[in-house]
Amino acid sequence: MRRIKLLIVISILSVSMYGCSKKSDFTDSANQNILSYIVENYDYYNNGVVYGKTTAAFLDFDTMETSILCPVPNCTHQSLDCLAKKAGNTPVFYKDNIYYFISNNGEVKETTKGKIFFIDSKLMKTSINSLTTEEVCAFHDCAPPSDFSTYVLYNNELYFIGDDMGVEEDSYGGFSWGNTGGTHFLCSINLDNGEYTNHGSVYDGDKEFEAAAYSSQSTILGVYKGKMYIGYTYVEDMNALNTGLFEFTYKNFEFDFKSKTLSESNLPYSNYMNSNTYTYYDKANKQIHIIHNESERTIPYDYDVRDCSEFNGKFFMHHEGKWFDLIDNSEHSLGEYKDYKVVGYEDDCYIFLNGGRSKKVSEKELLSLDKG
Repeated sequence: MRRIKLLIVISILSVSMYGCSKKSDFTDSANQNILSYIVENYDYYNNGVVYGKTTAAFLDFDTMETSILCPVPNCTHQSLDCLAKKAGNTPVFYKDNIYYFISNNGEVKETTKGKIFFIDSKLMKTSINSLTTEEVCAFHDCAPPSDFSTYVLYNNELYFIGDDMGVEEDSYGGFSWGNTGGTHFLCSINLDNGEYTNHGSVYDGDKEFEAAAYSSQSTILGVYKGKMYIGYTYVEDMNALNTGLFEFTYKNFEFDFKSKTLSESNLPYSNYMNSNTYTYYDKANKQIHIIHNESERTIPYDYDVRDCSEFNGKFFMHHEGKWFDLIDNSEHSLGEYKDYKVVGYEDDCYIFLNGGRSKKVSEKELLSLDKG
């Protein structure tokens, strides 16, 4: 079943999409709450963006200069002791510290009751100023996301989805496990005092459907209008799962930070969202809906919208090399920058990034790309 699980992860990611916006966009100004969505490969800090698949780099929006997220002179950035390596591709910034998870999820221990599978998860922090590292907290009931990580920082609380790894023991005492299937918990850690809280299972699909125990996956989809949205996907039919001819069931949950309650949302499962934009597939009518500033519009259903962003009322579809104006619904080309991702909007310019290459593009230049 573990081979099936790997294929399922790939299938889910092929129809999912993670977005990003500047952290300031998530500030709840009415209540002065800090609310930010942190997504793999793109995290915002100090008027710039941190990116990179394995080694964290920082692009300064003011100077447009890029540097490795490591202040140690002569560091090769290859050792696991390097801060850019330790922080990985989803660093969390809070009060001049960088937070990151480490987890040993495959340890089997011998006990008086026999072999047990042991999860050893830790949240660490490294001071940006002194580079001292310390443990914030440890927990053993679940593992944080290892790939395609997404977190939400609400004031001093870091929220994430933890997985119990769906551990299975065979007749020979061997174990198999993975982030797909099993139970998925909503968890949080208070970054000021290290208090860890498991808020419970997102949804008990694994108890309702046998196939869900092998196919389910849960992830934080983003933040919209002050609420956190969590997706849960699974397969219901075991025969379909075994043959590979299956369809996923999608559920969408929303979390209220004040009441700390999780409930199924009336909004459809989202493919991309930020503080004032929400998108979703309409399979029945073959449309993609974009809700922006209370107005709703549609774009063609067959577009690949796994990797999108929205800045200044422009909806960028990077896999398609296109963008839509959410004011007049007009469609435009990214032209020569079709391989770049738009990661910010600063000084009336859009920040384009492709690996180590970056570019500031003005509104006039953006519109002229249609002619390229």
